[in-house]
Amino acid sequence: MKKILPILLLALPLLGQSDNAAKRFMRDYASDQKRIWLSPLHMNQKQFWTVAVPLVGGTVGLKTLDRRITDGLPNTQDQIDWSKRVSLIGSTYTLAGAVGGATVAGYASGNPRVTEMGRNGGLALASSLTVTYALKLVTWRERPDKPGSKGSFWSGGDSFPSGHAMTAFAVATAIARHPRCPKWLGYTLYGAATAVTLSRVSSNRHWASDAYFGAFSGILIGNSVANAARKR
Repeated sequence: MKKILPILLLALPLLGQSDNAAKRFMRDYASDQKRIWLSPLHMNQKQFWTVAVPLVGGTVGLKTLDRRITDGLPNTQDQIDWSKRVSLIGSTYTLAGAVGGATVAGYASGNPRVTEMGRNGGLALASSLTVTYALKLVTWRERPDKPGSKGSFWSGGDSFPSGHAMTAFAVATAIARHPRCPKWLGYTLYGAATAVTLSRVSSNRHWASDAYFGAFSGILIGNSVANAARKR
């Protein structure tokens, strides 16, 4: 229930506006999930080389360097503490509050542009959370801050992928890709997502390959949501 709660929270602002809005949100969320999980089956040759190869190849390549990257950091207490503070920007509840607040603000002010951007961000957050926890349940990778951790998969951990990286980039991309999103807002969102992703490695909570896979996948999810929203 703890993992599902943030997704349900995203629909609450819509319930305050109309039951139909909440129903449409859940319908579009289901549609996004179907499209995201089936997308590898519909990949063409160009997408294989420009999406699948960089995603898988980059993740595998970084995995061989994970321990070296982690050990190469100063790993002081100040580094870890400040990194954890930066990570809070990309927490599920921070993101849910931001996109939910934007949606409500858009309704209240009669500004459909703001409502649409908030809604797109909410859909991207819901889908990226679902993908994150599904992959964590399958991979069970050890976190780097576990004593004696080797970053092994299927060892009872939940390190892969980085949920903060995936959700931050999914939300940033879905909003930035809106036709009427100001450039300054897009740059700000991507900058924040990058900071959050790097902080997950420097806080010793994730391996570099976890963060890379999460960020890359988040961009793909955000693009998918944004493209679908334009066709609705």
